[in-house]
Amino acid sequence: MQAAPGQQPIQYEQPVQYSPQQTMQQPAMQQQVMQQPVMQQPVMQQQGAMVVAGGGGGGPDTLVAYLLWFFLGIFGVHHLYIGRGVGIWLVSLITFQGLGFWWLIDLFLIPGSCASRRNGGMVVIR
Repeated sequence: MQAAPGQQPIQYEQPVQYSPQQTMQQPAMQQQVMQQPVMQQPVMQQQGAMVVAGGGGGGPDTLVAYLLWFFLGIFGVHHLYIGRGVGIWLVSLITFQGLGFWWLIDLFLIPGSCASRRNGGMVVIR
């Protein structure tokens, strides 16, 4: 690999793991080289533990969704809270929740919608 004129080429080094005993026995020159920053790729190691990545905040609460549905349901605010999207909210706002029909249907849909948002869009039925 050639570097631009006036620059040194970038050298990549493989990561080295030393035991504490070997570290004490290394010459001073090698210790100095190890302390310099080295560009390297991240190393993935398996350690026998399961890592589960979550969405963070835990998702919408069913009780809060029901309170929004009951008190502000005619405006469709519960759709925004649950995370159904602005499109659903606009349609529900324009049609007054389907003239009350979808407002009543949401009574049964809110728990499933909240659970699917908390589980990353996947509902587990046991």
